[in-house]
Amino acid sequence: MRLRRCLPSSRPRHRHSEENGVVTHGGRLFHPNDERRSESYADILGRAGLTEIEARGQSAADPPARSTYAMHAHGAVFAEVKVDPELGQIRVTRVVGAFAAGRVINPSLVRSQLFGGMIWGVSFALHEHAVVDRRSGRTLNANLADYRVPVSADVPSLEALMIEEHDPHVNALGIKGVGEIGITGTAGAVANAVWHATGIRVRRFPIRIDDLVMPGSD
Repeated sequence: MRLRRCLPSSRPRHRHSEENGVVTHGGRLFHPNDERRSESYADILGRAGLTEIEARGQSAADPPARSTYAMHAHGAVFAEVKVDPELGQIRVTRVVGAFAAGRVINPSLVRSQLFGGMIWGVSFALHEHAVVDRRSGRTLNANLADYRVPVSADVPSLEALMIEEHDPHVNALGIKGVGEIGITGTAGAVANAVWHATGIRVRRFPIRIDDLVMPGSD
């Protein structure tokens, strides 16, 4: 039996199926003209020899709304760094990000995703560098032994603030993806903090020691 989802009406939690002529609510199917005639989902599944039922659906923003409103998650990231004035060594000491991603269904999962993105952003800014052989086009550090990624000692104090946001235009539930939003903002925040600490604007990643002790060497 297929039940088509309809928009909420004046009767909350009651849904009609035009294809089957029934009303659904409270885990039961009802006759549209006589609610005394009903049957539970469990009874229907049991009679069919099933223990569960699966349904699939899609949700998307209305096309006119897409052309009028911005629907992406957004945020701002702030970084604090310490730079050795003689050696040019950089240490990120604190990263704080504030993000709005519509309705958050699983705060723990979203916060973990944001933490991971912010750590990746620090790695993007200071550690990760793929070295390519110009003759062969091969990546010379194509393994985790040679490709540098941050370890626990490289990860600063992190704070991810989830800003409450209600967006009625993005989809029926008002949910947005957090994806990689924590990464790019963090990389830029680290570069800005290095500039604020040293007065040297580095416009490539990763930021290297020689970018600070020998600026303009390229």
